[in-house]
Amino acid sequence: GHGRLAGKTRGVLVKCAKPGQELRADLPSIGPQTVEAAHAAGLAGIAVGAGRSLILEGPATLARANALGLFIVGFPATEPTDGQ
Repeated sequence: GHGRLAGKTRGVLVKCAKPGQELRADLPSIGPQTVEAAHAAGLAGIAVGAGRSLILEGPATLARANALGLFIVGFPATEPTDGQ
């Protein structure tokens, strides 16, 4: 075999702060609507920058993701080094 995945590959929605983004004013956020949208788009799950994202209505959002079979994961936010 060529190691190909069976069926179609499902994408992942990634939410993280853009470089230079004003974090206090515009943290990336996800909520139940995000989960619904990701599911409707056929995505496998959502990845968010840990500590740099807001999960709105956390319990409801996670419960909805579980019900729809989506995952929500946090990944460590990497800071660019500016030499200071």
